[in-house]
Amino acid sequence: MSELLGILGVLGLLGAVLGTGLAWADRRLRPDTDSVADAIDALLPQTQCAQCGYPGCRPYAEAVAAGAPIDLCPPGGQETIRSLGTLLGRETNTASVDQVESSVGLNTEALLARAWLARIDESLCIGCYRCIQACPVDAIVGAPQLVHTVLADRCTGCELCLEPCPVDCIELVSKPAQDDERPLRIIARPRNRNPQSAELPCIRCGQCAAACPEVLIPQELLWYAKDAAWDQAQDHGLNDCIECGLCNQVCPSNIDLLRHFSRGRLAVKAQEENRAQAQAAKVRFDKHQTRMLAREAEQDSRRRHRLDESGDRPWLR
Repeated sequence: MSELLGILGVLGLLGAVLGTGLAWADRRLRPDTDSVADAIDALLPQTQCAQCGYPGCRPYAEAVAAGAPIDLCPPGGQETIRSLGTLLGRETNTASVDQVESSVGLNTEALLARAWLARIDESLCIGCYRCIQACPVDAIVGAPQLVHTVLADRCTGCELCLEPCPVDCIELVSKPAQDDERPLRIIARPRNRNPQSAELPCIRCGQCAAACPEVLIPQELLWYAKDAAWDQAQDHGLNDCIECGLCNQVCPSNIDLLRHFSRGRLAVKAQEENRAQAQAAKVRFDKHQTRMLAREAEQDSRRRHRLDESGDRPWLR
């Protein structure tokens, strides 16, 4: 009996030691959840839409680091779920991915392709302040009893401001397409061209075409530029020229191709503006003519009406 009690005592003491050691290890060797949350947050789409049930991407990242599901982010879609699964060593399945996509009513590709922007009809806004309180990214500015407006560069199109609006003055519209910025143009003259030397006739060597990064044929563009045939130059890619100057560097005839193309682009722009102005003038003239014809018809109708009512007074005819 004493031996049994001794064994139980040893086992109890051993369990106490192991428990104390595990508690110390959990406190001292706990993983750095902040760094894990940072890595998770970097994979999230940063839409701050709160569709995951958390107020933003960072809180959701911290929750995932603490063990929350990784398939709660509809804007992130398949790619985010797979990336989080790879980072955290969790398995993902097609069902969860499909469920995330169906929860927003469209697939991930369509969601990412749509760039939405909230817009407030200021003529209907009553300044209730509810949309500002609902916006997770502070993209709406205004004050109580004053008209609100949306900061386009901050709005993520999360739709959270639509439901609180009591007068339905908020709608989602597509963000305007942004013009692609042209690559940086060369400011100085290219190194292989000597501005002090005379330009020689084109020898059709084809070196300019081989050097063009946009796969254009600068030789053809040069012909059209010299003839001021801007429509043909546009058809052959004048607007695609990025003015990198590489054609100048390789031209053995020392031709300033870049100058011709820059001049051509300015001429094309002026031509398009002139056409637009001519078209606008024609539209204004047509509307003026329509108004004049309608006015003459109305005056003629009134004159005939007065003549019909003149009766036996022929001198009014």
